[in-house]
Amino acid sequence: MGEFLNKVSDFFKKNEKIKIILILLFIGMMSFQIRAQTADMAFTDNSYLQDMFSDDNGRMYLTALDPYYYLRMTENYVNNDYSNVGETNVEIDGENIPYDTIQYAPPGREAGLVSALSIATVLVYSVWNSIDSTVTIMNAAFWVPAIMSIFLGIPVFFIIRRNTASNIGGLVGALILISSPSLLYKTSAGFSDTPIFEILPLLFIVWMIMEAIHEQDNSKKSGIFGGIAAILIGLYPMMWSGWWYAFDITGGFLVIYLAYEHITKSKNLKNVITTSLITLVGGAILVSLSTGLSGFINGILSPIGFTVINEATKITGWPNVFTTVSELAIPTVNDIIENSVGNIWLVIAGISGILLSFVSFRHDKQKIDIKYALYLTLWLMATVYAATKGIRFVALMTPALAIGIGIFAGQVENIIKRYEKKVEYILYPVIGILSVITLIKYGGELFNIIIPTTYVPIAVYLSIIALLVLAVYKIIDIISEKEQAVKKVFGILLAFMLVFPSMAAAVPFYTAPTMNNGWMDSLSWIKSETPENSVVTCWWDNGHIYTWATRKMVTFDGGSQNTPRAYWVGHAFSTSDENLSVGILRMLATSGDSAYDDDSILIKKTGSIKDTVDILNKILPLTRTEAKASLVNNYDLTDAEAEEVLDLTHPKVTNPDYLITYNRMTNIASVWSMFGNWNFSLPASTENSDREMGYYQQLGGSAQDINGTTVVYIPLQETDSYRVINILEITDSEIKSANAVIDSNNQTSMQSPNFHKLILKVNGNVYEQETNENGDYSEIVRLEKLSDGTYQVYAWVSSKNLEDSIYTKLHFLDGYGLEKISLEKESVDPTSYGIQPGFKVYSVDYGTDYLN
Repeated sequence: MGEFLNKVSDFFKKNEKIKIILILLFIGMMSFQIRAQTADMAFTDNSYLQDMFSDDNGRMYLTALDPYYYLRMTENYVNNDYSNVGETNVEIDGENIPYDTIQYAPPGREAGLVSALSIATVLVYSVWNSIDSTVTIMNAAFWVPAIMSIFLGIPVFFIIRRNTASNIGGLVGALILISSPSLLYKTSAGFSDTPIFEILPLLFIVWMIMEAIHEQDNSKKSGIFGGIAAILIGLYPMMWSGWWYAFDITGGFLVIYLAYEHITKSKNLKNVITTSLITLVGGAILVSLSTGLSGFINGILSPIGFTVINEATKITGWPNVFTTVSELAIPTVNDIIENSVGNIWLVIAGISGILLSFVSFRHDKQKIDIKYALYLTLWLMATVYAATKGIRFVALMTPALAIGIGIFAGQVENIIKRYEKKVEYILYPVIGILSVITLIKYGGELFNIIIPTTYVPIAVYLSIIALLVLAVYKIIDIISEKEQAVKKVFGILLAFMLVFPSMAAAVPFYTAPTMNNGWMDSLSWIKSETPENSVVTCWWDNGHIYTWATRKMVTFDGGSQNTPRAYWVGHAFSTSDENLSVGILRMLATSGDSAYDDDSILIKKTGSIKDTVDILNKILPLTRTEAKASLVNNYDLTDAEAEEVLDLTHPKVTNPDYLITYNRMTNIASVWSMFGNWNFSLPASTENSDREMGYYQQLGGSAQDINGTTVVYIPLQETDSYRVINILEITDSEIKSANAVIDSNNQTSMQSPNFHKLILKVNGNVYEQETNENGDYSEIVRLEKLSDGTYQVYAWVSSKNLEDSIYTKLHFLDGYGLEKISLEKESVDPTSYGIQPGFKVYSVDYGTDYLN
């Protein structure tokens, strides 16, 4: 038996490549599986909701919002016979340019080049659809991030292995990376966006450069590795607009490392010079070919932009929407730690590993080798700084830390192997105790970690086979080399201790899509039942979904949110003046930004965004004749200038507009109402918290008919000492409202409500009742009859500045009191709590009176 075990052990030692292939197979399949968990739709066990968030073939919609932009581009690419991603072609400066006529429309934008994401999606679609004709491009796009993630661990494993000569270290680093919180969500199945292409190319670039430098005795191999790095840099702009970050870090490393090699008179200096020239010059040439020389220069200077990310308001004069985008929120130190690798101890291990990488154990004697530490230090410093500018950038620092953690594990394993007698009484007890604690805390997740999902069985089989073969080999290896057994066991325990918490945190993992069949019902109506020149207007967050589903022009979206339209759309919803709201929508839908952009008559005449906004708010509700008189008499415009302005604000030929509201808009009212109520007189540096904004606070409630009176109970407040319940009594002749205050002894006293106004919708009728003229907020109640005597109660507290807003009248009251905006289509909105149907489409009737 012992001889057989020795033969097995010797076989793997002689065929190291087989072992490495199995390790990489296990890493790749685990990366895929933890990302495939989203397809299980474990965010709910309700079959109705699972069906709502699935297409006709039961496959889940894409998660998040931006993926729908890339999905539309990919569909265009296929529909255009793989020539371009535009909706159409437009002649610009004598050239026929692919043009996106529906994003930020009118006027739309140039479509740009096809992305690597679209190409990858087409490849997956072509293969899968040839097997199953029900597969759509969206279905293929769903799996692209998970498939690409298979390759995430490969460069990490080899970078660490090259530095430490440790397979365990490489395995640890790769598993830490694939399970990191910041990467898992944005590279999971369904999140078909660029994050996977932000990280993956850089990892391969670093790997190739390190290999090129190591091949000092083989100039041919070194040149090949350097050439591959240059090609990857050249392709990077197709993958991500932030390609320059990899180029700048790599360039900084090579320049500093060249100086070090020169100072130390290294024998490898010539090779490093050659590698640097091939990588940087070759990469620069290739990038310039795809982006132009100016694109390359502007790119490498882009880090300056990180210092002014919150300065947009001061530069443009318009509100800075980025200050409310969660991805760009300034994170705390704890946010950065938790989102990078999970906890402070792994961060410490990562930094320690970077420091330990100065020492190389690849040779018989330990040597100083600064290149890994230098590259990783520059990488980590640059990305930590970027992370302080927005939580979305935390993902960029994760690979450097993961590699550092892997190097830490590999170096500790090397220390144990070389200096066991010196460290065994320190490292063995620490590793042993921490491993036991880890097992106790996370052992229950072992099965879920090994098999996160069975949605793609082949991935399960491959990962289990690879793991079993590796486990059998390791057990045999330990048994056959008894003198090394303790060292090898503690090496495994070290890996277990470092990796298990991260892997346990990655299971289960699920996220619900935003897109759903309820929305699709209404959006399909817009696509098929509205004119081709229709414009869809809503808040920007779902814009990419609307352009994809309707193929109609959309006012603004996630790629154009930080524009003046944030003010105008917010103002259209937050104002109580229907004529002003309709005038804004008419202007945006027909002339876009032309009435107030830098080349507009009003900006040139006033030299002020504030004055331009004031003038437009004055004239948009008026008829054309009234508006012209105001422009000429009050603002000193000539007749010709006034007519030019009016052609943009009061156009004779218009694009029809369709307005969308949905339940989540209620939750984010503080955002769109802040921009809609923007005071341009305040200093640009004024904090958002000091600006006027509105809100809706959701309430619960119940209602029943008692002896001909509908009685509604709405809890308002509850503390340890008392409860406050608002009680409405509704009869055919009157509505009574009072607050019942119930103390801890169940003693009740009645008080008058301090709401400014009660707005009630019941049985298709709307009633408004002022209850306290000094009140600062109002109560909105909507009753939907379920059966005789019972009701579904929807209730909100509204800030006073939104009680009569267009949004209130539209979403809560179905257009009550409005003459020009009418409900056309409504469908279920399962994404947020609120009224149902909660996804509503309204037509905007400009009429013809405005032309008088």
